[in-house]
Amino acid sequence: MEKKPISKALRTFYGVGDMGFSLMASVETFFFVFFLTNVAKFPLVTVALIGTVTSIVDAVLSPFYGAIIEGTKPMKWGKYRSWMLICPPFVVILYMFQYTKIGGEGLAAIIVTLGFILSHILWNIPWVSNVSMISLLASNPEERGMLASRRATYTAIAGIIFSYSGSALIAFYGGVTNNEVLGYTLTAGTFALTMMILYWTVFKMTDGYEETDPEKIKATQAKAPRVSLIAMLKMAATNPYLIALLFGDFFRYMVNFVMSAAAAYYFTYVAKNMALFPTYLLLGSIAQVAGAYLAAPATKLLSTRNASIVGLFGLGAALVVSKFVAYNILLFFVCVLIARVFLGILTATMVALYSDVSVYSEWKSGQNATAWIMGLMTLSLKVAIISRGTVIPFILATAGFVATADPATASKQLTDAVVNVFVLIPGIFALISGLIIAVAYRLTKEKLVQFEKEIAERKAAQA
Repeated sequence: MEKKPISKALRTFYGVGDMGFSLMASVETFFFVFFLTNVAKFPLVTVALIGTVTSIVDAVLSPFYGAIIEGTKPMKWGKYRSWMLICPPFVVILYMFQYTKIGGEGLAAIIVTLGFILSHILWNIPWVSNVSMISLLASNPEERGMLASRRATYTAIAGIIFSYSGSALIAFYGGVTNNEVLGYTLTAGTFALTMMILYWTVFKMTDGYEETDPEKIKATQAKAPRVSLIAMLKMAATNPYLIALLFGDFFRYMVNFVMSAAAAYYFTYVAKNMALFPTYLLLGSIAQVAGAYLAAPATKLLSTRNASIVGLFGLGAALVVSKFVAYNILLFFVCVLIARVFLGILTATMVALYSDVSVYSEWKSGQNATAWIMGLMTLSLKVAIISRGTVIPFILATAGFVATADPATASKQLTDAVVNVFVLIPGIFALISGLIIAVAYRLTKEKLVQFEKEIAERKAAQA
């Protein structure tokens, strides 16, 4: 099937599905642990057990979502689009169970854990399908960069929307039902429903970009049979660009997660003004929107690889400088917001790199396993989520952190440790990531153009 030109609707609105996904996931990012401890009132041991089990299972399953898509017979709506249609309705229901307290403590914990695991399985598959559409829709590196930029822009916009609506919806539903638990249950359901509607919007916009004729699909499968799991594993193990990208992306995700988790400590113990925290969240989200929007022209001007390298070193430099102006709130805000612009750029360019790697994989193996390659992106993400839990406690513990201590009397040793964990260590992670991509990821724009030309020639010969 010859590729259609990317429509104006897709050029403008591709990424709205990720906006819905990010809104839904933000309920978990900002409120899940708080819900378990302060609303559902599970004991801390139970909360730790729920967090450990769900995080490990989520990480272990992360490499298999792409394999499921690649190894399953395409449904009538296409190999990728079908999952965006059928999975989201189930997510709406299961995600709500993640924010419940049904029965005794043991039963309630099991229900929450199962709600988490099952909803994540069913939301990760359409997420991988959606991001895999970048390679299907785009015909060259510039188009992949443009679509990745749109995706990152809408993801960042979700942060702005959630900063206003998340807590407000929880309070509204809790007040209407006179039940604090239901406030969280219904908020999770509302944002999951939003995700479903917006994924269905992308499903509609991409109509005609995947082959859906049963006879043509059958003929294509006969020429290019489904890729086996062993073949997928071999593709990953023998793909040096993918391996470099996974390591580099792990450190990039660590920057995101450590900064997000440590921000509240900075405004509590260093700035000593938590009223500035919502301002930081809002301005940071706006900065990332700007960065994500700039990613498209940056990739066109520099190439996806070079834009990523510049972004990572720029991010690292901005965060290291932030360390030295941390006690000047105004200068600190300026430096951190510059860093957030670079984070916005990287949210787009790093995704586009996975699309480029999938082109190399198809050229080298002769088999298209785009969903498998794109799905491996979640491996770096999930491992980073687990790893972040060790960085912050370790750094704070070395400075003698005590949760019950008065922030107004915090020692210089403690405030310096908070600054280090908020900006210096993430800055070092960013520089490590930039070094890995610069040295080990040698997949240039010129190589990609040649690979795509040869792939097209092979397909034409087969046809």
